[in-house]
Amino acid sequence: MDKLSFKNQKDAFPLHYHSEFCISLIKKGVELINIKEKQFVGQANDITITHPYELHANPMYSETNLLSFDTLYVSDALIREILPLGKTFHFDNRVIRDLKLNELFEKIMITSTEVEKPLLEEFVVKLSSYSELTQEPKISKPLDNWEDIETYIEQHIKENISLDQLASIANLNKYSFSRKFKDTTGITPVHYTLMKKVFHCKETITKQCTLTEKAYEYNFTDISHFSKAFKKFVGVRPTTYQQKFLP
Repeated sequence: MDKLSFKNQKDAFPLHYHSEFCISLIKKGVELINIKEKQFVGQANDITITHPYELHANPMYSETNLLSFDTLYVSDALIREILPLGKTFHFDNRVIRDLKLNELFEKIMITSTEVEKPLLEEFVVKLSSYSELTQEPKISKPLDNWEDIETYIEQHIKENISLDQLASIANLNKYSFSRKFKDTTGITPVHYTLMKKVFHCKETITKQCTLTEKAYEYNFTDISHFSKAFKKFVGVRPTTYQQKFLP
């Protein structure tokens, strides 16, 4: 489980996803979450939630809105360990106001890894009362051959991924593929593969690694290109993430 804190965030987040449940406690400001045709609004003392692999965007509420929030990234596997019968969450409402949940959330944020599990278990069980419990996550495939497209991207994540190759996997020409991909996901294949690169690379960053080497390892043009892409999707630059958020 990862923990991140953001203060006075004033940049919009484009369409992206997280591989875990993204559970945030808003401390200040207003958060907008766009998921497909719906928009959810979180304010101070609200908990907001997105599902794993769920494409969503966070546009700016206003030019003067400064957003501060803490976030827990909790894997689906960990949720299934805690909930009965190995089930997981599904939330229709993504904004929850519950002061007891807030209290548990804040304790988890400041608790060391060695003793946080009982708090997390209590938090997850209480949070489950706001969700539908399900055996399988309710995530629809954007395209036919989606699993094959995902597999190809994962296997070639450190390479320059070809639009022609992705289109051939989908049995479409690249123009039809690009149009259909954007129509069904809301983003272009290039944007999507860039996002995948960033999040895959994020999982490999350590305190000791050299970020310039990471940039070239994942086929970014240079460290500047890598840094801008990382901040676009994660919210902080890779140097900040490495220095402040890693144990």
